[in-house]
Amino acid sequence: MQGKENKMISRDLKRILCASTLSVVILFSVMIFSPLASQFDDDGLSRGVANECELDSLVEAKEFQGALITVDSIIADKKSGLSRFAYFDRFLSEQERYDASVARVEIYDLQWKRIEILQAKRDEAVLRSALEDYADIIGYNQERAKALLKQIKEERQ
Repeated sequence: MQGKENKMISRDLKRILCASTLSVVILFSVMIFSPLASQFDDDGLSRGVANECELDSLVEAKEFQGALITVDSIIADKKSGLSRFAYFDRFLSEQERYDASVARVEIYDLQWKRIEILQAKRDEAVLRSALEDYADIIGYNQERAKALLKQIKEERQ
């Protein structure tokens, strides 16, 4: 009789442990993968884009491929020192956290610039993919990205 009770207690403990572990994993995933992990507001850091003049001159000269290569290389360069998830920036020193925030804002602006270049180039397939990714990021261009994506989908139909 006591062996049965021990097995039941053991089984219940295993269930509680599994449920608790699953809950922790789910909460951790929500914290990391949530779009709220990084937000870009107008009131936040100043919006500065490195090499914006160079990009603008390439777009004006209709050198869209060169502009895309330039903006992609700048984005890759700025991403190189950042953790993949903005959530983990909170564990950096104050100066590193500030630098990471500035880099993330600049990347956000550069991604929008990339979308503008793709729109000027009229590369709808890549533009649509870029807009779908960009529209998930909470920020000052989110509504414009959603509206542009909706417009592209309506034109296609």
